[in-house]
Amino acid sequence: MHGPDSLVFKSDRPWPNARLRVGAIVGHATSDSVRLWLRTGGPGRFTLLLYDCGEAMGSSSVRAELRAALGRVPVSAEEAAEALAASRTVPFEVDGYADDTTRVLDLADLRPDTRYGYALHSEDDGGKVILGHNRLRSFRTPPGEDERRPFQVALFSCHMPYRVSGLFRKRTDVGDIDAWDFLAATLDRHRDDLDVVIAGGDQCYSDGVGTLDIWKLLNRSMRREGGELLPDERSMRSWYRDIYRGYWGFEGVRRVFDAYPTYMIWDDHEIGDGWGSHYLADDGPDDGLARVLPDLADRGLTRDDGRRLLRRMFRAACAVYREYQHSHNPPTDAGADPDADADADAERDATGADTDAQDVWDYSFTRGGAAFYVLDGRGHRDIERDGYRILGEPQFRRFEAWADALDPEETPFMFVVSAVPVLHARSALANADLAAPVRAAGIGDDLRDSWEHDLHDEERAALMEVLFRAARRGLRPLIVSGDVHCSAVFSLTDDDGHRVWQLTSSAVTYHVPRALGWALRFGAADDGETPEGYAFRRLALYTGTSYALIEVNPAAREAWFKLYGKQIVEEPGPDRGRRAVPLSHSVAKIRLS
Repeated sequence: MHGPDSLVFKSDRPWPNARLRVGAIVGHATSDSVRLWLRTGGPGRFTLLLYDCGEAMGSSSVRAELRAALGRVPVSAEEAAEALAASRTVPFEVDGYADDTTRVLDLADLRPDTRYGYALHSEDDGGKVILGHNRLRSFRTPPGEDERRPFQVALFSCHMPYRVSGLFRKRTDVGDIDAWDFLAATLDRHRDDLDVVIAGGDQCYSDGVGTLDIWKLLNRSMRREGGELLPDERSMRSWYRDIYRGYWGFEGVRRVFDAYPTYMIWDDHEIGDGWGSHYLADDGPDDGLARVLPDLADRGLTRDDGRRLLRRMFRAACAVYREYQHSHNPPTDAGADPDADADADAERDATGADTDAQDVWDYSFTRGGAAFYVLDGRGHRDIERDGYRILGEPQFRRFEAWADALDPEETPFMFVVSAVPVLHARSALANADLAAPVRAAGIGDDLRDSWEHDLHDEERAALMEVLFRAARRGLRPLIVSGDVHCSAVFSLTDDDGHRVWQLTSSAVTYHVPRALGWALRFGAADDGETPEGYAFRRLALYTGTSYALIEVNPAAREAWFKLYGKQIVEEPGPDRGRRAVPLSHSVAKIRLS
């Protein structure tokens, strides 16, 4: 039963683009398995059709014939499988809307380094293919772990393509979305050696522009009605689902997600701006609750009511993050109950219980000669905790044990994904010329969000010690990040010359200025020293929309960071103009020696 605050079956949201209805994401992949995420768009009986993409699929005429065969209506699953010469069919049912019609299929017993095509068939209306007919879908399994072939890692973050316009700023427009098409074209050029895509946080924005901001929706709809505090958690889940479907509805986004093994981690905007860095207690140094819910008193609600609503929003964000992002990552002990009802909401609110307190959203995996650890900097972030405010100590100890167990002969490269960069803010804000603009911009919450804030000294020092301990054992630690809306490369060295790299790519799309991003772009220092005594040097800084590739050669123990951005070229001829094209070369290429 959907309440009056739910967005289910409502069509008055001002999305300027078509929202995602049916889609796929290629998730965690090994040499013989893939986690494939699907959204069917409705309940029913479905069949995944898996087929080999042989040399014949390189022919445009063969592909056209296949699209025509799959596009017939009606067509049975058996007929579609015959047209594809499908090597496997996987039937499944979606009974209802508990997980927003999302499903993850774990495909096992695949062949290494093999390209598979896939299509999704629905039994509705006599049978039809609903995915993989108009555009053929495929993915490639990675080579075996014992192979030390060179491979590519792609990195992007911060997808916020919208802007508002009009006299009263009520019209929602799509800004420049070209970077997604450029990213898809770049990945396609490297399709035979691209093994990992890292979505480094803020894959959507719950609070991106005012017309779509669900936190503004909460502020104007929160109330008590018949003694009940509303909106309920079920309605809030519908809000977050609406955000994901809107932000992921673009064709360029789908072309990346449904073709390459994509590993995701959230940042604050999948929950709310600065989540975990606001002081919510009544006796905090500033009133974070009033910043998040400024209309609380006007709506006749208490501060305790406000904290209960924030807990509901967080649980809703966790549940939908699990549905849309974490479910296709390597498995962990995480995920809210999709069937939680209003009574359960009330009980948890009354006790202050957080059902997700023990959830594990961080994870690790390997890819021939490289080990990856994806840190969760949001699910357990709490500025009011006494220590380890970003990761929480249990997660930090998991990461430390993982890092200390790595064998530099087996995995010489050590990738650590931290959505928020470990180094960047201090290098910029050390610039004395920025002091007044920073104060004027009012970016205290953003600064507390940074690893380099004084509140995080203990945790940051412990993290850096783990990384340099690994470097001293012969590993090559690489921190990859997003968040700050500009891209940069920093090297950090200790007194003995051991090195850790900080690689940041942000943002793939963003059309609303961010004060901290402006400050970081304005004044990142060339070099300096961290509070822990490590020397840092900035090797690149790029302020436009961007994405990156990291070229890894485990056998040679070499890696290159390649940064891509929109490049403007002038066309020849009398009618020449200037247009953006996805040039094949990067705007920066740095050897990570």
